[in-house]
Amino acid sequence: MTAPVWFASLAWSAPVTLEALRAQRSLLPHASGVYAFSNYAGPLENNTGVLYIGKAKSLSQRVQSYLVDPATMMVMSARSGVPRINTSLRHAGKVQLLVEIQQKCRGAAPSGIWVRWSLDPAPAALEKRLIDHLQPAYNTQGVD
Repeated sequence: MTAPVWFASLAWSAPVTLEALRAQRSLLPHASGVYAFSNYAGPLENNTGVLYIGKAKSLSQRVQSYLVDPATMMVMSARSGVPRINTSLRHAGKVQLLVEIQQKCRGAAPSGIWVRWSLDPAPAALEKRLIDHLQPAYNTQGVD
C-alpha cells in the first residue's frame, strides 16, 4: 500500500530509544506536535509495530512523562486509599503502553521501544489522521 501524500511529506525525527531519551532529555523539543512509539527503528507503516500515536502542546513534557524510572512508575494510584488507575492516564491505550514500557525496561537489556516525533502547530487533526492510517496497537480509534 502506498503512503498518502500527507503522510509521506511529514518530517519525522530520527527514531530514538527510550534509554537514549532518558539519558539526554534535551533531544525532545518544547514545540507542539505528534509523537509515535514503535517497537522498531524502521519507517512508520501501518501494521508494522506502531504502538501508540499521541499529540502534545509540548513534546518535551509529554514524552518525558513516559520516561520515568520503571522501578518507580505507578500505573495505579492510591489516592483515596484505594488503588485505581491513575486519572492522569486519559485512556486505556496509554495505560497499556505504560505497562509495556514498564515491563520491557525492568531488566538491564534495552527496551526495544523507539520514539520519534513530528512538529505541528495544531497536532490534534494530524494525530487522528495518523491513528486512522497507522492503526497503532494501543490507541483507541476515535477517542481522544
